[in-house]
Amino acid sequence: MPDTHPPTPPYTHSDSAPSPDHRASPRVSPLRRVVRWLMLFALVLAGCRADQVSKNWARASFQDRNLTLVPDLLEFRYAENRAIAFSMFHQIPEHVRKPLIYSLTSVSLAALLSLIWVMRRQSLYRLASMALILSGAVGNIIDRVRHGFVMDFIHVHWRETWSFPIFNVADSLITIGGAMILLSTFLSPEGFKPSPPN
Repeated sequence: MPDTHPPTPPYTHSDSAPSPDHRASPRVSPLRRVVRWLMLFALVLAGCRADQVSKNWARASFQDRNLTLVPDLLEFRYAENRAIAFSMFHQIPEHVRKPLIYSLTSVSLAALLSLIWVMRRQSLYRLASMALILSGAVGNIIDRVRHGFVMDFIHVHWRETWSFPIFNVADSLITIGGAMILLSTFLSPEGFKPSPPN
């Protein structure tokens, strides 16, 4: 009798090859991870160092005088801020303000460190933005621990009609890091969604 079974299709390599969607994601080498963490650590140290050096310089140079950089717009004016960034909470009584500031600072620092760890597999750009925020936060914490206040000296104003709260390099680092996060979130549809583990 003639064979009525259909012929077996020839074997091809693609029959056993995994589809692209199921291929394992490439692993990041341990050396590359170490380099990334060292770069971020160096960025935090550099930001803290720049902040502390600039504050000590301002304290030594501008306690009894101001330095005008751009007339009616920008000057160095030394100030001691016993509130938080940009002089917020300055109207609250000191016996309430101090514990509140230290509590908020501790919670914010812990949350930031946790976020950096959760986002540790994100791009270096995103991690660098959080490292800038961390360096600014640590810089101001150092002031509070050493002096009981934060030294500010950068004053932006418009003649005598408008004045922005006096700030420092640490505040600038926090602002730049926050702006980088907003920009990255706006440009990337994934935002700051944690990456799956490698």
